[in-house]
Amino acid sequence: MPPLLSMEDLRTQFATDRGRVKAVDGIDLEIEPGETVGLVGESGSGKSVTALSTMGLVDDPGEIAGGTIEFTNAEIAAELRETFSNPSFVDGNTVDLTAAPEAALRLVRGQAISMIFQDPMTSLNPAHTVGEQVAESLSLHQFGGRRKDTWLNAIREILPRISRDIDPEIRERTIEILEEVGIPEPGARFEEYPHEFSGGMRQRVLIAIALASQPDLLIADEPTTALDVTIQAQILDLIDELQAELGMSVLMITHDLGVVAETCDRVAVMYAGEIVEEGPAEEVFANPSHPYTYTLLESIPTEDKERLTPIAGNVPDLIDMPEGCHFAPRCPWVTDGCTDGEIEFRQHGGTAVDHRSKCLLEDFDKAKYGTDSVLPQDTGERGAEPLLEVSNLKKYYEEEDGVLDRFLGGTGKSVKAVDGVDFSIYPGETLGLVGESGCGKSTAGRALLHLVEPTDGRVLFAGTDLTDLDRSGLREARKDMQMIFQDPLSSLDPRLTVGQTIMEPLKIHDLPESDPSVSTTADLTVSGIERDRVEVEVGDEVDAVVGAAEDISTVHVSVAVADDDVTVEVDEHVGVETTVSRSESGRIELISVVVSAGDSDRLRRRRRVNQLIEAVGLETGQYNRYPHEMSGGQRQRVGIARALAVDPDFIVADEPVSALDVSVQAQILNLLEDLQNRFDLTYLFIAHDLSVVRHISDRVAVMYLGEIVELADTEALFEDPRHPYTQALLSAIPVPDPTVGTEDRDILRGDVPSPIDPPSGCHFRTRCPQIIPPDDLDVDQEVYREIMFFKQRVEDRTIDLETATHEADSETPRAIAEQLREDHFDTVPAGEAGSVLESAVEQVASGDWEEAESLLSDTFESVCEVADPVLSDGDHPAACHLLD
Repeated sequence: MPPLLSMEDLRTQFATDRGRVKAVDGIDLEIEPGETVGLVGESGSGKSVTALSTMGLVDDPGEIAGGTIEFTNAEIAAELRETFSNPSFVDGNTVDLTAAPEAALRLVRGQAISMIFQDPMTSLNPAHTVGEQVAESLSLHQFGGRRKDTWLNAIREILPRISRDIDPEIRERTIEILEEVGIPEPGARFEEYPHEFSGGMRQRVLIAIALASQPDLLIADEPTTALDVTIQAQILDLIDELQAELGMSVLMITHDLGVVAETCDRVAVMYAGEIVEEGPAEEVFANPSHPYTYTLLESIPTEDKERLTPIAGNVPDLIDMPEGCHFAPRCPWVTDGCTDGEIEFRQHGGTAVDHRSKCLLEDFDKAKYGTDSVLPQDTGERGAEPLLEVSNLKKYYEEEDGVLDRFLGGTGKSVKAVDGVDFSIYPGETLGLVGESGCGKSTAGRALLHLVEPTDGRVLFAGTDLTDLDRSGLREARKDMQMIFQDPLSSLDPRLTVGQTIMEPLKIHDLPESDPSVSTTADLTVSGIERDRVEVEVGDEVDAVVGAAEDISTVHVSVAVADDDVTVEVDEHVGVETTVSRSESGRIELISVVVSAGDSDRLRRRRRVNQLIEAVGLETGQYNRYPHEMSGGQRQRVGIARALAVDPDFIVADEPVSALDVSVQAQILNLLEDLQNRFDLTYLFIAHDLSVVRHISDRVAVMYLGEIVELADTEALFEDPRHPYTQALLSAIPVPDPTVGTEDRDILRGDVPSPIDPPSGCHFRTRCPQIIPPDDLDVDQEVYREIMFFKQRVEDRTIDLETATHEADSETPRAIAEQLREDHFDTVPAGEAGSVLESAVEQVASGDWEEAESLLSDTFESVCEVADPVLSDGDHPAACHLLD
């Protein structure tokens, strides 16, 4: 039986002024019916271009320069033969997609091959309702709504629609699809727009559009990259369920190896336009046979790694790639043969295992990898006095419905972004702040720095109450408090060079300046002369350029004498004057080295910038580069250097690695740890990736809907999570090991509620898998959860009676109530609880919402609804009634 999709020697190139970019450079890949294949690699390796090539969506100046993509589908082949009168690009049941014209590709796209794109907000049309966009896909591919490619029809598509009426049959099927992908109350949400949906729900809409025609192949291009770990788990489970139900194949494109391990049958590892390794998922993860695959896996933060091992260097220029193995310039095990000629695939593993890689080496010594020396880690005890104390911090945003509200006053409602948080951070510590998007993490970080004005609460920094400071006082305090932003491309000014960007805060704060309390010293290395014949004088103001640790500024000086020649080298970017005193015979009597910061502010600033550029792992030759000329990891390093420029004590790092590949992420995490040790920095590290947080944090605070629900030392929190929300977050972390099952995972239902009107009592109760039933109610937890979800929808009036009425056998309240029971409950409890629930459902079916709400509250009300849990004192507090 032929594969469903087969790529052979596929080459996709883009014409540029510098030459042809070889984005895809001769790959071979097959996908069998019902199989999930993962395509992994760093950004720029060619993954997405491979997907676009398959769909025939490569735009100018790109083109498929060679190779074939063949798709086998009997129905599609028959339809194409009929439409195009036995075309040459159809052979039996196989269609050559690279030879097919655009009109033929349109038949294949959506109907037989569909794609989920990475960013749902840019993939959905904001001017059309969600229902319209799903219905359009159905109309095109299932209900004969495809129009001919004419100028008249193109104009009709561009012009605004006079009528938005949708065929009742298409509307009904659209609602069914939205329900299948987990959109609650799909009938009611049919008319809503993308901006009214959460990120997870928007991604579900994209999946609905892609699956509307029940394709044979689904291409998922980074479908969960922009999502929280809990929503990611929901989406991956959904794709698995739909794949099993429809029997489709999936090409999963991602750089998240945990996602690949969890979902894929086979894995293809891509680097610089080539597939360098391919095999069964379990085999590739357990026995990586290409150095690139192994180094990628070693970059992942795990609980047993004190130090990450990033891949050195960057993906090569795809215009001028190195000869032989493209990975050779970065490979720790490179040999002479690696750079000569084409590297062919070699089989690895047993004869029964189809595991191949493009590597000359049968094996490589993994023990030699990751043994570089590192800065010593700080193992000291936490200080007695905190550097930062946050008490009852709140940040509310007033809701405005229109322009007039700005002048006449709004509705009085507030978005409670941060709703009373308390925590402390000690000198030299890293506190991780975690939670889903919308929980208030970033707002809390900005509010404590007073980048946004807090609504209430106190922030004490080094004993100073920031809320009492005026503008000039805050400006002075911000020299000690800085921020690293999430997206370096949007936070860096594209008009400024690297040097100008880092120098900007120096000019704003009239820096660099020396601290009189800092002493200066030299770390001297001498060779070829006696140590007592070398003296080094370090200027008092050298800390203005070099910085200081523990009130000491150190320069590293090396003096070497060979053949009567004197060489002096200083690691730091400072001024150096050397005087050599000789005897009458020419013998060197004394070498005097004077190290200084410089005579002018301009010189000191330039030296300080160069010092920072090297401190974050960049080269001083990049001083005049612009942000667009640098990689994502390099741009993030510039952002870090800018934050360090004013020599702060405290840094808020807001998702600093979320947009980076795993290898670059490892580089930045190592850098942050090294800088912390070198400059005595204290971090608030904001993230939603818990594996990253576990690696870098000393303590972790878990935030939900504006409140901290749990706080503990990192290991204590991961080993013994006490709050159900924390347990769900940890459960959802994808593990980069295909042998680890996900059966015990507890996937959260729904999205974070609106911070405008958060749930009463425990804010997490609307999604909690362990909500506490009344003492006198004997009901299974799963059944009680269903009742509570139904109860919440009754309170919010979000149950879709229109759809239930349409789907019911008749329009009588009894028939509608039966349909509601079928839609919302797997099991109805026995006894009095069941009778009350039946009555409440009937009241909803009759439209008496208040009576239904009263019935449900009287019988099923939980302590979680009526009482706010308190974050207690102690080393490991958690705000949950289960712990009372």
